[in-house]
Amino acid sequence: MSDEQLFTFSPEPEPDDSNTQSGEWLVLSVEDDLGYQQSLKLGLSGLKVRGKPLKFLTANSAAQASTILAETDDIAVILLDVVMEQDNAGLFLVNTIRTVLGNSRVRIILLTGQPGMAPRQDTFKEYDIDEYWNKVELTEEKLRGIVSSNIKTWSNLNELYVAKRGLQMIVDASRALTSKQDVGEFTYTVLNEVSRVIGIPETGGVVCAYRPTMASMEQCEVVASSGDFSRSDATMLSELLGEYQAYASSGLLKAIDTALHTHEHQFYESWSILYFNTADVDNNHYLVIVQSPKPLEQSHITLLMVYSENIGNGFVNLALLNKLSMLAYFDETLQIPNKNWLHREIVNMSLSDLNSTSLVLVNMTDFSTSEITLGTDFSHALLAGCLNEMKKRCQKAMTICYLGDGFFALLYKTEKVSQEPSLSQLAELSVYVDNVEQRVTNRISHLAVKDLELDDLRKSLKTAQLVHNSRKRRDHSVQTITRQLLDEMGTRHKLLKSLSDAIADSHPFFLVFQPKVDLKTGVTTGLEALIRWRTGSNEIIPPNVFIPLAEASGLITRLDSLVMELAVYAAKVLKESGHNFSVAFNVTHADVIAPNFIPALENALATHNVQPEQVEIEITETQAMEDYEDINPILNTLMKMGIKVSIDDFGTGYSSLAHLSTLSASALKVDKSFVDTLNTATPNSPDHILDMVHRLSEQCHFQVVAEGIETEGQREALLSKGYETGQGFLFARPMALPDLIDWLNGQQR
Repeated sequence: MSDEQLFTFSPEPEPDDSNTQSGEWLVLSVEDDLGYQQSLKLGLSGLKVRGKPLKFLTANSAAQASTILAETDDIAVILLDVVMEQDNAGLFLVNTIRTVLGNSRVRIILLTGQPGMAPRQDTFKEYDIDEYWNKVELTEEKLRGIVSSNIKTWSNLNELYVAKRGLQMIVDASRALTSKQDVGEFTYTVLNEVSRVIGIPETGGVVCAYRPTMASMEQCEVVASSGDFSRSDATMLSELLGEYQAYASSGLLKAIDTALHTHEHQFYESWSILYFNTADVDNNHYLVIVQSPKPLEQSHITLLMVYSENIGNGFVNLALLNKLSMLAYFDETLQIPNKNWLHREIVNMSLSDLNSTSLVLVNMTDFSTSEITLGTDFSHALLAGCLNEMKKRCQKAMTICYLGDGFFALLYKTEKVSQEPSLSQLAELSVYVDNVEQRVTNRISHLAVKDLELDDLRKSLKTAQLVHNSRKRRDHSVQTITRQLLDEMGTRHKLLKSLSDAIADSHPFFLVFQPKVDLKTGVTTGLEALIRWRTGSNEIIPPNVFIPLAEASGLITRLDSLVMELAVYAAKVLKESGHNFSVAFNVTHADVIAPNFIPALENALATHNVQPEQVEIEITETQAMEDYEDINPILNTLMKMGIKVSIDDFGTGYSSLAHLSTLSASALKVDKSFVDTLNTATPNSPDHILDMVHRLSEQCHFQVVAEGIETEGQREALLSKGYETGQGFLFARPMALPDLIDWLNGQQR
């Protein structure tokens, strides 16, 4: 490192808004009412925020929105309907965004035409949304104002998020360049170096003090001293000089006063008074007062003047470093440590401290709402009020940190947590803003610091916050976050990453097949393809684990495309083996309405030389009835191509009889839950539903298939009700393709 400066900074880039590539703000509308969605688009047409236009993205279901959000991380605002493919589809998507995707910056505006399905107060308490509006109350003027303010909020949050990630890297890099990290340590080093430069013996004495702008000499605080002056306990310069009357001549006092007011170095007899300031950075001024055994020679003064340039640069750089440290490690508004400080503190803990320290998480459940509806100044006042209450009630806490987004973290010695009875009282606080009482509700959790993963502490702390937010508060108690809960949430995130990689590779996935059989003869009449996932460690992940994760993260469409390709290929292999059965595979509403679904299926059939009659798609009753007017024509097109269509899990959804009579399908598959109750003493047994489904299938000319048959008694009961086809463990468990072919060959023999 050169003598000219302790460290340097590269030029700062010009300020820039997010999404610079497109120059547009991304707004996503998730709405199953296409007419209302179009009115939203028209209402926002022409709107510009900070000189940039809006790009209006649309999704007509939570599943479609999950796909878009998984692929696009710079969406500023989501206009989200509550009731879509399911009554709570919108609310489920909120949890997906916040907990699975981990996106806390996007502004979620809930729009509902049915307030009774998601009451305002309950929704704000249970879900991390930013605004809630009844559709009938939302005028064009309100819509434009709401979207504008939320885009601005998102832009500010996004810039702060990006900047703070870089700030800590700058600070840590700067600290690596110099071991002098505070004024006292730096100035003491300066004193020693000045003594060396001008050859002052240790008994010569050097003192350093600093003063705020316009302060008098009596207000100059001693920062470091050496030589004779180091024996004094004085904290102010005037006090120190008073103890050494032999030094405090009128000439020296005049020279010091001149340096203070002219902001220039002064030399008087054997004294050198060097003046420095960092007024542009932190409004501080510094004096380095050097006393030598005899007056300095001109050569010494010249050396001292040159070296003073380095000292000045060092003071400025140190002030900048301290300012950056404050920005990176302290919250500027609340003036308390932030999440970067907490990370550094935990990393530097001894093993003993790690084992004896606990972390209490407290977050304002309606912070985002307050920030949007009442403004930043009001929300900051709420935070300050909550902080004051915490300081009063949590006096056993070692430190209170602010993690952002209404989240506080309190460090405790573990044995002190149980001695803090007022912790639970933080769940309901009264704070005053502009002399008006405000009620603040908080969610509180507690965990042991030793349960965090130190190897990836940032991720582990984020996981703890996700667990904290995912738990519904039943009372005012302090919820415990265990290592098991952290591991489960961490496993979900690791599994999601592995799932994404596996889908991109495709090889870890394979199909197993369960036969559909004639209930009288047991002869196979068709096959259902079911996906399985084998990891690199040869572990089989159950579909009930990875399929919900794929649905929540928007990966299900890519997974279903892979199943389609594998199922069509299996149909080819089966036919070549002499088994010409139709192979059914599952699809979702999002798959079917995708523009490329039918072309992709036609391409797979052509590639493998498979006839349409050899494949069958299965779609659940709920998915088939979603956007019925749009999806039914597509199902009709598939049937005209010769492809069979089955309605899966029938009886568990909400089919309209009018829709059912015109539904483009060839078969109904009765859900396993109805079959399970056959021949049991279950009260209110739904036998009549099985009878009704069978009558409907006859009247609407559907084939009917019973799922989940496991006992001979169930088979006989279904036969007595007129059922002819079924599947289940009674006949065969799902088998890999080679095993299936052997099993079918055995049937033929």
